[in-house]
Amino acid sequence: MTSTSTRSPLTAARAATAALIALAAISPAVQAAPVSGQGNWETTLQARDINRDGVVDAYFDTGLNITWLADWNANGPMSWFDATAWAGALDVHGVTGWRLPSTSAAADGRVRPDPSSSEMAHMYYVTWGNVGYPDAGYGLSNTANFINVLNSTVYWSGTDVASDPNLAWYFYSFLGFQDLGGYAKSAPLYAAAVRDGDVQSVPEPHTPALLGLALLALCLTRRHAVTPHAAPSSTTL
Repeated sequence: MTSTSTRSPLTAARAATAALIALAAISPAVQAAPVSGQGNWETTLQARDINRDGVVDAYFDTGLNITWLADWNANGPMSWFDATAWAGALDVHGVTGWRLPSTSAAADGRVRPDPSSSEMAHMYYVTWGNVGYPDAGYGLSNTANFINVLNSTVYWSGTDVASDPNLAWYFYSFLGFQDLGGYAKSAPLYAAAVRDGDVQSVPEPHTPALLGLALLALCLTRRHAVTPHAAPSSTTL
């Protein structure tokens, strides 16, 4: 008699992840392109050029009220410890307070996770409108206007596992699933950075000087307007 074993979708996804990660190590990583009409990114992501140099530094996510760093590979693969330290020390043209994306304490390791269970799941399924494994058409087809969002790449979450100090949540960018059992915190994975709330652009360098001159001119104008003029002298004949 021949016995057959059935793997769960999560077990299959973990196996697929390992195979694709191995392939990615010898193949160039691929950046997906923005897909108009897929997901809600065109209405919920607002570009932020923090230092006004014509380059988008971040995107404010109105759906989650957080700001995402535009570059999803700003520092290369890192351990979870190095990734959390990197995000915490990140200074983007004077804007600080960055962190790794979070995962809900109620989340579980599974394929097609609830988009509300983590900030990366919300980005993948809602904002970008991608399809997760094992549904037909799964894969990272849309990344909006972010740069260096890599296929076949695993991204650290900032949320670790209370029951095991050696583990933390992660999100796989190609299959669209999140898990906590496949990598120890020492593994070199990738990291995206987020920040709570919106960010403001820094003032242009000449703006304070122009404002000061304008205020000075206004003060001088008002002073001139209230200064009484001397009455003309009269001569008695």
